Amino acid sequence: MKPFALTPLLVLLACGPAPATNELALRASGENGTARVELHSAEPLHVGQNAVRYRVTVDGQPVTRAKLTQHPVMDMGTMRHSCPVLDPALEPGDDGLFAGLLMFTMPSMDDARWSLDVDLALDGAPLTLSLGEVTVADSSLKQVMTHDGRRLTLTVGFSATPHVGSNELIVTAHQPHDAMMMAFDAATDLAFSMTPEMPAMGHGSAHNVAPTLGPDGLYRGTVNFSMPGEWVVHLGVTQGDVTFGTWDVAFSL
Repeated sequence: MKPFALTPLLVLLACGPAPATNELALRASGENGTARVELHSAEPLHVGQNAVRYRVTVDGQPVTRAKLTQHPVMDMGTMRHSCPVLDPALEPGDDGLFAGLLMFTMPSMDDARWSLDVDLALDGAPLTLSLGEVTVADSSLKQVMTHDGRRLTLTVGFSATPHVGSNELIVTAHQPHDAMMMAFDAATDLAFSMTPEMPAMGHGSAHNVAPTLGPDGLYRGTVNFSMPGEWVVHLGVTQGDVTFGTWDVAFSL
């Protein structure tokens, strides 16, 4: 399976979402010879944007430089497809783990199962490690928009647990590289508008900044939740002169 590329110079995650404040949990692991890769995340894996961390060891010792390429596959029996990913940088973060993103597009079901392989390149030829089946819960944090045959897969997330006040909002956007959706290309030419609303109170909030593209291929903005309760963030999406529409994303604080 061919991994998607942001641009020829931005295949790796340069500065992805900050680690969540919650304690990481082991979600899956795989071995090939003396190499071992563990998949960790603060939240259970779900449809949409997943900030993941990989622990990589060889002979039980932590690896401090490696190229990791993620290969998620959904097997539905009669067909298979993948989902967008953002692969880790060559060096781990301060916690010793390699940070990446997995943007799952559908939940696990009895007849539809996600699995994950990771290619690990150290000094020699890359190794493929199977991390086996991973369980993905449903959520509303993914949206597919279409216009005149163009298809966008969007996900939304936060760099930290959302709270009352200013929050960094992260949007990913991808288009299928092929008809089978086994690879995705980042959509780097989008424009967003953003309007938070608290429907029950009949007001919005001030000091919001619509997401714009960053050097890592992620769209980042700032949303201000001025009080606890039920919020809807209205994200308008355009690509050049094409208007895809508005994605209304609900959040509860």
